Amino acid sequence: MGKKPSVKDKRVSSLRTICEVHREIHDILIVDKNLNSKLANKLISLLEEAYVMGKRMNKKLRQYKENYDDNWWEESRKEIVKEKLKRRTK
Repeated sequence: MGKKPSVKDKRVSSLRTICEVHREIHDILIVDKNLNSKLANKLISLLEEAYVMGKRMNKKLRQYKENYDDNWWEESRKEIVKEKLKRRTK
C-alpha cells in the first residue's frame, strides 16, 4: 500500500500569489448559484479576512526585507512590545 498524497506533496505555482488564489475562490463562490447562500456568504467573509491578512503579511515581509541589518529583530521586537502594551492599556 502506497502513501496517500498530502497537501504538502502538492506543488504550487511560484508565479501566483495567495491573494490571487483568494480572488479566484471568491469569484467561484459568487458565480456558483447552486451553493447555499448562507454558506457562500460565510466563506466570502472568511476569504475577505484572509485577503486582508495576506496583504498585511506581504507588507510586513517587505518591511523586514528593506530594514534587515544585524539588529533588526531587536528593534522590531521593541516596536511590537510597545504596540501590544498600547493595546492593553486602552
